Amino acid sequence: GVGASLRAFAIAFERAGREAPNDDPDGPHAAVPTVIREPRDAAVRELLRRVHGDFCQAPRRFLIEGVRRLVDYQDAAYAALYLDRMAAVGRVGDDALAVETARHLALWMSYEDTIRVADLKTRDTRFGRVRSEARVGDEQVLAIAEFMHPGVQEICETLPAWLGRPLQRSGWLRRRIEAMTRKGRIVRTTSIRGFLMLYLVAGLKRWRRTTLRYADEQRAIDGWLRRIAATAAVNPQLALEVARCQRLVKGYSETHERGTRHFGLLMDVVDRAGAHLAPATVRELRDAALADEQGLAFKVALARHAPT
Repeated sequence: GVGASLRAFAIAFERAGREAPNDDPDGPHAAVPTVIREPRDAAVRELLRRVHGDFCQAPRRFLIEGVRRLVDYQDAAYAALYLDRMAAVGRVGDDALAVETARHLALWMSYEDTIRVADLKTRDTRFGRVRSEARVGDEQVLAIAEFMHPGVQEICETLPAWLGRPLQRSGWLRRRIEAMTRKGRIVRTTSIRGFLMLYLVAGLKRWRRTTLRYADEQRAIDGWLRRIAATAAVNPQLALEVARCQRLVKGYSETHERGTRHFGLLMDVVDRAGAHLAPATVRELRDAALADEQGLAFKVALARHAPT
């Protein structure tokens, strides 16, 4: 199926380029809805009022989409935190920086943890989409098998911070869990047992704020935003490239771990070089970090640009 997928991607990419031209290779290509129905929840209505009353036109459609995404991901209070953070960025940057930060902050705040993955895998819309894509008839039975391979890191991150952090450092207990999870397992979400297993994990959403992963991600996000604000005061173009570096922090499990490591190394370069670092250098390092899974291009770029 690889060949067919690549051909479909190429056709979609070409069509998207024709319908939404943009000279900026990192800029927003996808159309974001700007008109939404009046929400029933008073807290969500208040969030939209803030978007229209407290922010300029340029980032507004991305802020609306960010609010929608984060209410779905967690709750209205979490979306309010998103707007609070964006208000601080708006005081130090221009429209371009506000737009890029609005996009990438919403993506980072809706990071993929085990709770989010379980939530998405148990939604009725997903079962409907799979039935449609597999062209399952009404008289046919659909069975979905998920290969789950949670590592020690994912388990620790889902636990409360006070429990997960010492477990990360525990030698014998960590090795014990690694031995138990090494092979992974197949979970059938179309079975009662498999569905309930993931449904219970998704239900941990109400306690997400207590997890180790939440604490680590929020600390990293705040550091990134402080770096953007400090850089914007002296080099707005560099701040824009720093905002776009969030693209490295994505995915789940090993993909997320690798991206986070590359993001940290890139931010070290920014911190050591100072606000007079060329924006093109950050862009080149970011593109290199995204070039291959092994990180070979990134190592070469770092050796060339990292200050000594």
